[in-house]
Amino acid sequence: GREWTTRATLEGTLTTAPRGSGGFGYDPILVPLGETRTTAEMAPEEKDAISHRGKAFRALRAAVAELAS
Repeated sequence: GREWTTRATLEGTLTTAPRGSGGFGYDPILVPLGETRTTAEMAPEEKDAISHRGKAFRALRAAVAELAS
């Protein structure tokens, strides 16, 4: 019975028309702050580096390492 949670965000603006073919959901319409491309136009590695899911999973590393030891 132990539980870990984490939260992360990816802030940006929405486009008026979808752009790009990668990703799913909001990816074709979300332009992250500081970017000119939508997340659907980014390479998977670029998107993972800034995505809320990637940030959240990286934040759980310590907890996973503790469970493995």
